[in-house]
Amino acid sequence: MKHQSQARFPAPAAVVLRMFTDRAFHTRKLDAMGLKNYEVLEHAAKGDEFRIRIRRKVPMQAPAMVKKFVGAESTVVNEERWNRAKGSGSVLVEPVGMPLEMSCATSVKDEGAGCVVRYDWTINAKVPLVGGALEKFVVSDLEKRAGEETRIALEMLDDYR
Repeated sequence: MKHQSQARFPAPAAVVLRMFTDRAFHTRKLDAMGLKNYEVLEHAAKGDEFRIRIRRKVPMQAPAMVKKFVGAESTVVNEERWNRAKGSGSVLVEPVGMPLEMSCATSVKDEGAGCVVRYDWTINAKVPLVGGALEKFVVSDLEKRAGEETRIALEMLDDYR
C-alpha cells in the first residue's frame, strides 16, 4: 500500500533539517510523546549525512481483525536518514515480530514563508486475507503518530532557528 502525507513548518527547510538531523531532537521528541522505553542503537553525523537508529516500545490499540498480529505494545526499530544538502532522506521501520515491511522516502522543500516535509510511504503486510486490514490499521496509526510528532516538532522549532 502506498501512502503520502506532509507536514508544514513555518521555517525554512534549512532550519527544519537542522532540527531533524540533531540526535537530541529525536530523544526529546520521544520523551515528549511519553515513550520512555527507547534506546538509540546507532547514530552518525558526518558532513551532510545524518543517520539515527532507535528501538522503542510503542503502545498499540489494534482492532480485533488485526489484534493477533499487533499486541498491546510493539517493539519498533526505526532508522531515519537525511542528506542536508539534498533535502531528502528515508525512513525504514522494522516492527519486530510483525509480518510487515515499512519504508518511506522523505523530502523537505521551501514553500512560501516556510517549508513542506513530504513522506512517501510503502507499507506491505505479508499476511494473506487480513493483510489489507493490517495495512489500513498501520496507516491510521501512522497518521495519528505523525500528527503528534509534527505538533511536538513545531513546539521545538524555535530551538533550531
